[in-house]
This record gives sequence, structure tokens and C-alpha cells, in this order.
Amino acid sequence: MDHSRPMQGRAPAASASNVAPPFRDPVSAARLAVVTSRLRLAEPGDAAPEAWRVERDALLAFAGVDAEFVSPAPARRLPRMGDWARGAAVPAPVFAPWLGWSPAAFQHGGAPSLPAADFVASYLIEHARGAAPGQGGTDIVLLSPHPATCTSDDVAIPPLPRAGVLRAMIRAAAAEGRERLAIIVHQRQRNALARQMLAAGKALMQDGPELDILTIEDALPVLMQSGRAWDAIIAMPDLRSIVFALLGLGAGVHGAWPLLWFAGARHGTHPPRLTLVTSEVAGEGVARLTLDAPALVHGLALTLHEAGAHRAAGRLHEAWSRLRDSGVSTTTRGHDAPYGRTLPDAEFLALLRREPPVSQRPQTPWRALKCDKVTLAGSQSTGLRVVASNPQIPSPKKGR
Repeated sequence: MDHSRPMQGRAPAASASNVAPPFRDPVSAARLAVVTSRLRLAEPGDAAPEAWRVERDALLAFAGVDAEFVSPAPARRLPRMGDWARGAAVPAPVFAPWLGWSPAAFQHGGAPSLPAADFVASYLIEHARGAAPGQGGTDIVLLSPHPATCTSDDVAIPPLPRAGVLRAMIRAAAAEGRERLAIIVHQRQRNALARQMLAAGKALMQDGPELDILTIEDALPVLMQSGRAWDAIIAMPDLRSIVFALLGLGAGVHGAWPLLWFAGARHGTHPPRLTLVTSEVAGEGVARLTLDAPALVHGLALTLHEAGAHRAAGRLHEAWSRLRDSGVSTTTRGHDAPYGRTLPDAEFLALLRREPPVSQRPQTPWRALKCDKVTLAGSQSTGLRVVASNPQIPSPKKGR
């Protein structure tokens, strides 16, 4: 199985040739993709805990992926000329889901040790419990700009993300087929952000989802009811902890979410480059997590998808989804009483790989694993709503 490792961003997987033909889209120039026979991932200097490493390798084998783990590329401001000739300008993403970053680390300009990035995206995915197939369940992506990418020309207004970073987050939601996007801000940021988006015009708003801009006070009632009025949320860094906690509470998820870190948005890279995969958990700073089966399965599936291994990513999610539909869960997730059962994470993963699940019902696709589809300029009209004060936020409607 071939995996495409693009020079810039993600490109369609190539055929059996060594170099994929360049292609053009309305947003970026031609890209050159170097095809390798193995998935390349980097490990941090602090090696993976044994439980995570064993289960990671077993899941890769189950998905039929041959992976190569390399040392992370040294950080430097400019790539060397030799890197371009060798096709090594874009290093392999670091895969470390056992590192759990707290959303509180994004507050007050970001913790000093916060990894470099332009924005982050974490995923809350939970099986529908007590509902017919295709109904219920939770599928939300929570995005935030990195605090370092936020600026303000007015000391009275908390920093806002640069237009390029905001555009990249909206495009990321649109690429997954997300239809309802909320941008949650402080009261003093709302009008400034609306002016910024309107000034950018179609360049910022042509990418698909219906947008709501609202304050955290107005968002709270919906978030406390699981936040399902939206399938994507952009939260300002200082508000990420509140949104993360309420979404997890509403979905009954008490464990880690997969957290992806992206770079390149400020410099026009489209799509931005995945640089780091960790987990997101409540708490402070960063912690080393004990084995968390859903975080590992979902983090690995997202990483494979970003690398172009869509079929392998889908197989992992399908196996998890069917096992959950069979009533099997882990300690950080709910279960379907009376026939549900809760297993330790290692046993859950062993069962996922070893036995066909009892459930054979069709499962709801995960939006995060949809292939990117370039939105043509002018092909879709979108609407912008600035929500002033409305404790009951209705589901947005297209065409507004």
C-alpha cells in the first residue's frame, strides 16, 4: 500500500510511479508528492510507554500498515537546500497520543512549553447509545488558534487569530463536510471578529459551513445540552477549557480526545501540515497518560487519514464503531445497559482486533475521515450570523 507524503500539505495518493503528477486547484499552485512504501511517523525523544507502543504496533498491523518510526526533525527556521533536493522539506509528524495536553494550557497567551503550531483540532466522537443506527451520537471537531497566532491592535480587545489562521480553521471544518460552525468569543471580541470576517469577504467565507459568531455566555445553554446545534466549533484559546469540559460532559466522555497540531496556515500552506498528534485531557499543562483505547484508535485513524491511508483509517474506525455498537466499552466511556460491558483498555483493543463484532448494522461515518473536496470559488453561498443574545440557539439554516 502506498502512502503519499506531500511536499506541501496533503495530496491525493499516487499510483505505482515514483512521483505523483502535479495538480492545481483554485487556492494553491502545483504540488509535488513523493511516494513512499511505508508510513513515516516521528517519535518524541521521550519514548512511548510500553503499553502504548505495543497496542499502537498491533493496531497498525491490524490495519495493514507498514510504519517507519524516525527521530523528530530538528527545529530550525529555514530548511537547508539539500532538504529540497531529497524531498525532506516536510518532516514526518510526531505521533505521541500518550502526551495529554490540557486545554487550560492555551490560556493567558499559552503555557511556555506549548508546542509550536498555527491551530489545533481535537475530536469528540462517541457512539450513539440507545438510538437507531444513523441517529444520535456525537461527532464534533473543536478547533482553536494557537495563542502565538493571535494579535490585537486595541488593548481593550483580547487578541484574535490572524485572518489566514481563521481561514485555515474554517477550511478544515469544510473539508470534513461540517455544516454548522460556531465561533465562540469573548464579548469584547465579537464585533471585532465580525468586522474582520466581513472585510475579508468571500476569501474567508466561501468555504462552506454556516457560521454563528457568539459569546461564551450565549453559547453556554447549548453547550450544556451537548452542543449538538453545531458539528464544528472554533473557540478562542482562553475559552477552550470551558467548551472542552461541557462538550465532554454532554457526551458522557471522561477520557482523552485525539488532538492534532497544524502548521503552515500563516504562510499560505493549503491544506496546513500536520506536525504533532497528542491527546487532550482536562487538567493543567501536559501529562503522560495511561493507555486510553479510544484516544489511540481515533488518533491513529486521523493520522493515517492525513497521510492518505484512507482505507486503513476507515477500517480502524469501523472496528471501533461496531464493537461499541455491540455494547462493549471502556472505563472512560458510557455503556448500553443492560447488555453493555466495560473492559480494560488493553482487553478492549485485543477484542477489537481479534473477534468479529456482534453488531453488523451499518454505522454512521465519521466526518473527520471524509476525503478533502476543494470548494470552487463562488460555487456555494454561505451566511454569517453574529449572535447578540439568544439563550436558545436554533440549528442554523442554509441560505441565510
